[in-house]
Amino acid sequence: MYTGATNLVAAAQETDRGTVGKPTTARVLIGSMRLSTYVGAGLGAILFVFARPLLKAIIGNDAISPAVFSAAMKYVRIRALGMPAAAIIGSTQAACLGMQDIRSPLYVLVAAAVVNFFGDVFFVGQSHPWLGGAAGAAWATVLSQYAGVFLFVKWLTHKRKAEPRVMNLSDAILEMTGKPSSKGESRREKLRSALQSFGTSMKTKKPSILSKLQLKKKSVNKKTAPKEESETVRGFLADRLSFRDLVKFPSAETRKDFAPYLAPVTATQVGRVSGYVAMSHVVASSLGTVSMAAQQVIVSLFYCLCPIADSLGLTAQSFVPGIAEKKPSKERSAALRQTALNFVKAGSVFGAAIIAIVGAIPLFSGMFTSDPAVIAMVNSVVPLLMVFFGVHGMLCASEGILLGQKDLAFLGRMYAAYFFAVPYFMLRVKKAALTGSRAVGLTSVWKVFIGYQVFRWLAWLGRVAVLQKRSENAASQLTEELSP
Repeated sequence: MYTGATNLVAAAQETDRGTVGKPTTARVLIGSMRLSTYVGAGLGAILFVFARPLLKAIIGNDAISPAVFSAAMKYVRIRALGMPAAAIIGSTQAACLGMQDIRSPLYVLVAAAVVNFFGDVFFVGQSHPWLGGAAGAAWATVLSQYAGVFLFVKWLTHKRKAEPRVMNLSDAILEMTGKPSSKGESRREKLRSALQSFGTSMKTKKPSILSKLQLKKKSVNKKTAPKEESETVRGFLADRLSFRDLVKFPSAETRKDFAPYLAPVTATQVGRVSGYVAMSHVVASSLGTVSMAAQQVIVSLFYCLCPIADSLGLTAQSFVPGIAEKKPSKERSAALRQTALNFVKAGSVFGAAIIAIVGAIPLFSGMFTSDPAVIAMVNSVVPLLMVFFGVHGMLCASEGILLGQKDLAFLGRMYAAYFFAVPYFMLRVKKAALTGSRAVGLTSVWKVFIGYQVFRWLAWLGRVAVLQKRSENAASQLTEELSP
C-alpha cells in the first residue's frame, strides 16, 4: 500500500503538472485512503483471529509464563483493532511524500504521539485487566491512531483562511492634506519632496524619467509579486473528501492502479519481515535468557537507527518516478544517472554517521542494563552492527530507486527467495544451539543477518546499474531512429 501510494502519487503529480486542482493526484490519494481502510481491516481481522498461533510460533516453546502470554494476547488483539487507522495513516503519509510534502505528516504524527502519551498516562495505571498494563498501552496506541486519521482528514479538507489586509483610505487622505501640526507630518514632507523632485526631472530630462518610472514599476512588481507557496497537502482535498468516503469501496480504477504492486510488494514485505521473525524465534527458543535480554537492547537501538537511512528510500520513491515517467531520451538517462549517484553518495554519508553512533554503544550500553553478562554480549555484537549500517544507507537508497522505477518484479522475486533462505540459515543456528554447541551464540544469528544485508546491498546496486544501462541503450536507439 505505502509503496504504491508514494509511486502512484508521484507519477500523478507529473501528469497533473500545470493542471488546476490536480485531479489525477486527488483521485489517487482518495483511492489509496479508501483501499487502506479495507486492507487494514483485513489484516486486523487476521491478526485478531490468529493471534494465539502467531505468538506461539514466534516464542518457539512453552516455557513462557501464562500470565505473560495472556498479556501479549490482549495487546495483539487490541492493536489489531487499530489496523484500519494505521493503514490509512501510512498510505496518506506515503502519498504526502509522493507530493514532496514532509511537514504535513510530521504535524499530524506529532499530534497523534501526544494523544498516545496522554492515553498511556490514563490507561496503563488502570486496575482492570482489559484496560490497564499492556492492554492499556495498546488502547492508548489505538486511540492515537484513530485520532491521527481524524487529524489527517481535517488537514486535507480545511484550507487556511487568508485574512484580507484592510487599508483605511480616509485616514491616509486626511494625513496627506492635514494641517502642519496634525498627525502624519513626516509623511507629508516626504510626499512634498518627491513631488518637487519629480517636477524638476520632468523639466530637464523627460526620457530618463520615463525610463526610471518603468524601472521603478518593474521593481515594485517584483516586490509585490506573491511568492509561490511551498508544496503542502493542507486543504488539497477540500470539498472532495469526507469521513464517509473512507468506508466507500475503492473504485475499479483504484484497484487497477494498485494491482501491479500487490504481489511483488507483498512478497517484498513478507520476505523482509521473515528475517526478523526468524531471528526472534531463534533467540527466544534456543539461546537463553542472557541472549534474549541482550537482543532486546540491541533491537531497541537497531530500530532507532534504521529510520535514519530508511528515509533515503522514501525520498527516492518521491523523486525518481517524476524522472522515470518521462519518455526515453539522453536527458532522462543523464538525470537518472545523476540522481542515482547522488542518492548512493548520500547513503554512504548516512552510513558513516550511523557507524559513528554504533561505535559509541559500548560507552552507554550500561544505561540499558546493569547485568555485566548482558552488557558484554551487547558489546560483542557492535562490530557486526557497524558492518550492517555501513551499507544500510546505500541499500535503502538503491532500493528506493528501484521502487521509483517500478522494478517490482525483480524485488518481489528476490524477497521471495529471501523468505526461504534467511529462515533456513537462522534455523541452522537454532539446530546447532540445541545440540549444545558452544560456538553458537547471539553473534551467530547476527552473522547470518549481515550476510543477508551485504548480499542485498550488492544485488540492489548491481540492479540499479543494469537499469541505467538499459535506459542509456534505449535513449541511444531512439536517437539513431530519429536521426536522418
